[in-house]
Amino acid sequence: MKTFLRRLFLETKDVERSSYIWNAVYGIVFALQSAVLLMVINRTNGLEDSGVFSIAYAIATLISFIGDFGVRKFQVSDIREANSFADYFTSRILTCSVMMLACLGAAAYGLIFNGYSVSKFIVIMLMGLVKLVESFADVFYGRYQQKGRLDVAAKANSFRIVFGIGFCVISLIVTHNLLISSIVWVVASFVGFCCSMLLVSPEFCRIQVRFSKTPQLRIIWGCLPLFIGSFLLIYLGNASKYAIDAHLDDVSQACYNFIYMPVFAIGLLANFVFNPVLVTMSENWDAGNYKAFHRILIKQQGVIAALTALAVGVALTFGCPVLGLIYHADLSDYRMELVILMIGGGMLALVNFYTVVVTVIRCQKHLTAGYIGVALIAWIMSGKIVQEYGIMGAAVLYSALMTMLAIVFAFVLLICERLERKKC
Repeated sequence: MKTFLRRLFLETKDVERSSYIWNAVYGIVFALQSAVLLMVINRTNGLEDSGVFSIAYAIATLISFIGDFGVRKFQVSDIREANSFADYFTSRILTCSVMMLACLGAAAYGLIFNGYSVSKFIVIMLMGLVKLVESFADVFYGRYQQKGRLDVAAKANSFRIVFGIGFCVISLIVTHNLLISSIVWVVASFVGFCCSMLLVSPEFCRIQVRFSKTPQLRIIWGCLPLFIGSFLLIYLGNASKYAIDAHLDDVSQACYNFIYMPVFAIGLLANFVFNPVLVTMSENWDAGNYKAFHRILIKQQGVIAALTALAVGVALTFGCPVLGLIYHADLSDYRMELVILMIGGGMLALVNFYTVVVTVIRCQKHLTAGYIGVALIAWIMSGKIVQEYGIMGAAVLYSALMTMLAIVFAFVLLICERLERKKC
């Protein structure tokens, strides 16, 4: 079995083609894992457990960015290996330790101030452990990609996710118990990690823990801007969920998450469209071919606008009936909320696109102020809006935050482009 798995992950005739295909597979599997589990939980356990899972997963996803700390892109681009794998692995131990403390703090806050049950507290901690395994898998993902084997990283991670979700789904069907099934997911995720990422690791690295102040500080400091941006973007995306958790009930949380799920479809489709042209954009910018750069920029914004219009059209017609069929719930009262969320999904796609373009012209550090400013607005206003207007308020809040962020980033892109061109 061990030999079979090693051959499955390592052997390929065309590394570049395999990397492209498996990275796409991994992206889809990663994006769909919560949607699949939410669908199963609602059918096996009902709306209340669906709401508990939704907020637990949202909290765990947010704190997982503390564990990842934006290190993978930094690690992959470290071609000369100024920092060894031991340095990256050790820094991941440090960030993951802080991550689990943050998870404990968030769960304890909910227990004390939001009236969480003990079982809900435990489920949040278990989701945190699932994300802990994911964060450790991420540092190996970075290593394999750094060594030119993105296909191995994507295959192994896809195996880990499918293996973990598969056992969790079986447990839900058999036990109808969210707590037990969450424990099964943690164990299966760890086993899947050992049978995939760790199994092939001797081909690429030697696992060592080496605490040394200088490289750890260099990694943490170098990745701090990436971490802040990623963390705040996830916070903004989930601010409406946190507000629902504080002011509404678990059933409302479940219904909101059902209509929220398609938001990522726009971003996923947009990524498939504009990722292939990023190299061309970079080449045009570096060569000073600004007209070609602007043509691509305008075209991609048009693609995002078209995808958003299509999503809004679907939401207005058969969006809620289809989602209701998928999640086994009556969502007919939430058509306008779904439309508003689709608009917010289009804004999120723009935010991601502008972030990449600003990175191409090497001005990404200027985005941090925008993240912080919009996050402060979310922190001040989200509770009041959701408490007053319920799920409609949550949908409007999400779309408003994404729109503000898109406008801010558009201005940053416009200003930074002009300043960078003057330097040339």
